[in-house]
Amino acid sequence: MYEERKNTLNFKDIFLQLLFVVLFVLIMIWLFPTKSYLKDNFVGKEELNSEVNEQLEALYGRLFADNIESMKDAAQGYFTNARLPQKVGNSVTLTLEEMLEKKLVLPFKDSNNETCDVTNSYVKVTKMDNEYQMKVQLTCSDFSDYIIVYMGCYDYCDSTICEPDTPDVTPEPDPEPETPVINKKYMYEYRLDTQNTYSNWGDWSSWSTNKVTPDILTQVEIERRTELTGYKTVTYIDYETYTEYRTETTQVQTGTKKEEVTNVVDTKPAKGTTTTNKVYGNVIKNTTSGSYTDWVYQGYVTSKYALSNSDTIKYEAKGSDIIMDCNDICKYEVVYKYAKYTRTYNEGKTTYSCPSGYTPEGSGSSTKCYKYVTSNTGGLSCSSYGSGYKLSGNNCIKTETEYKYTPIYETVTIKVPYTVTKEVEKTRQDPIYENITYYRYRKRTQLTVAGTTYKWSTSQNDQSLLNAGYRLTGNKKEV
Repeated sequence: MYEERKNTLNFKDIFLQLLFVVLFVLIMIWLFPTKSYLKDNFVGKEELNSEVNEQLEALYGRLFADNIESMKDAAQGYFTNARLPQKVGNSVTLTLEEMLEKKLVLPFKDSNNETCDVTNSYVKVTKMDNEYQMKVQLTCSDFSDYIIVYMGCYDYCDSTICEPDTPDVTPEPDPEPETPVINKKYMYEYRLDTQNTYSNWGDWSSWSTNKVTPDILTQVEIERRTELTGYKTVTYIDYETYTEYRTETTQVQTGTKKEEVTNVVDTKPAKGTTTTNKVYGNVIKNTTSGSYTDWVYQGYVTSKYALSNSDTIKYEAKGSDIIMDCNDICKYEVVYKYAKYTRTYNEGKTTYSCPSGYTPEGSGSSTKCYKYVTSNTGGLSCSSYGSGYKLSGNNCIKTETEYKYTPIYETVTIKVPYTVTKEVEKTRQDPIYENITYYRYRKRTQLTVAGTTYKWSTSQNDQSLLNAGYRLTGNKKEV
């Protein structure tokens, strides 16, 4: 019978089934987020709400069952007569990895957003007396279970084998011929399929850094915390200031010198015959050198690098700080503190002037000095001005005598203090922060194990077995 259906495989139906599975998986991924996504974005990144957690358990349980059903449907279309075991008791196995390679299914994601185990997930087909037993095992990080399906070759199958359309019930035996009457007694085989059952989840454990792996009996929650785990020694360059002295020479007043000075207090023209002439004299050139203003404090500045002084800017190191720099990647940086001072340089100037009694003519380097001199041509006299005046050239001058005290200076050597800044290598202890993963878990126990139990009965309608969930397999044996 299997050979007759070998060439009736409908590739269009298989393609449509695969397309349906692909669309179903994509829709499920889009509609139902992972536990980690909900934990990070829906419940404050701390712990899942108990009500949401219960709903997720039901949701992912359904998703797990749908994935097993997808494996079963894909395997049903894959196992043609040539791929089925031919002898009773023989088995053939198709792993999930092989199904993925053959593009029979798409990769399955569990509630932890991890791909299910492709080696320990498989479909195993075993030939029985009158049918095939298909075991579909799916193993993921959050759940592992299997189903057992019995299949045969029926007229209504769309593929080589399929599940019975109606419960397997052994047909009533044909009426035995009246002659000869042979009284035979048979025992009939019953089968009971059971699934895994579990207790309720227990209480959550305390948080711990011990890694816990989730499985079918263990539910795990993960929390990542940033904690101080130690310190590391960092070497850096700091700046220290100290005072040094340099030797300079300077003028120091050591005394005074008394001098008698005669000053002209009045000048009048001498009376008589005179001649006036324009006379030029020497120009006095006055040159001053450039100078700096006093240093002016401008406040504190910080920098990640050492700052250098110049003629008009001076930095005094005032220690360092450690700051968090998050411009690119958040990290600790050392910044140096300085007191900033500035000053201004005044350029030197050159001026031109004339001696007393002379008048400047022109400007700048073209300056000339002149005065008018009246010369005596004879008959000049100062008698008309009274006593105290005497003739000096063409003028009558009156003088007074005074004493002038001039300071006396000596050159001495002195020590002048100045500030020196030097680099000093120092060490500090920087904190080390690490992401620590904490785990907590809760347990449940497995109450019953999935499996199949077979029993024999002399009745085809054994109510005690039927009420207990058993059903006829179709096998019988003569007593």
